[in-house]
Amino acid sequence: MRRGRAIIIPEASTEGDLQRAWVMQCNASPQAVVSGPIAWRLQGWRIPGPEWIVADVTHQRVSVPGVTVVRRPAGRFTTAADGLRLAHLRDALADTLIAVDWTRACAVVDLVFQARVADLSDLESIVRERAGRGCRGAAQLRRLLQRMAAGSKSEAEQRMGRLLHRSGTGPWIANHPLRDDLGHLVAEIDFAMPLLRIAIEVDGRAFHSDRRSFEGDRRRQNRLVLDGWLVLRFTWEQITRNPEEVIAAVLAAVQHRTARTSGWMGT
Repeated sequence: MRRGRAIIIPEASTEGDLQRAWVMQCNASPQAVVSGPIAWRLQGWRIPGPEWIVADVTHQRVSVPGVTVVRRPAGRFTTAADGLRLAHLRDALADTLIAVDWTRACAVVDLVFQARVADLSDLESIVRERAGRGCRGAAQLRRLLQRMAAGSKSEAEQRMGRLLHRSGTGPWIANHPLRDDLGHLVAEIDFAMPLLRIAIEVDGRAFHSDRRSFEGDRRRQNRLVLDGWLVLRFTWEQITRNPEEVIAAVLAAVQHRTARTSGWMGT
């Protein structure tokens, strides 16, 4: 409970995000906002992370061990119960990416992209706002943007296209529309070989489905299978780290379908 500028935490409740947030805010300046993973979780996003981060325009030190202070104007924040100030989600992400090392920053970006808390456009906005000359963490932010852009679905598709060319199979049709008998679009296949009914789907580095998208993807894939398509799905990691295995899988699929087609024609 709050009493003036002090906060009283019951003995049984000395741990937890809410208590940590109050401890940070009460030990910072009146303009400070609680940021980082704690701010995400207190606003309903279950993103793990141990960092204690405060955004504060002043140079006042926070006496609590383990707290990182990101020097910036308070900017956008949400006022929670009893006046607790929580940084908006994108600002909390930016503060975290500035405050942690490269390995942790990569893990954080992967987590928030997968949970759909943020996407590539949010990261681009962060870089525009925070990566100017002399800004703390500017180089790391720009490097993170390059990493995620290189792992986008479009980049994954480009790499997959090059692997298909190397495989010597084909022809493959990119973004092939599949329609039902009434002409309605059922699916758009990343790479298709209609003659053999082979479909290849590509997932970028940040690929993740929420419940609705997950169910839609599975209905779409089931429809392809029921219509006689052989569906292969490859991730960014498979395409970039194990390209020969990807090519081998494509070759096996083509050989299998070619044999089946020859068998049908010979009967």
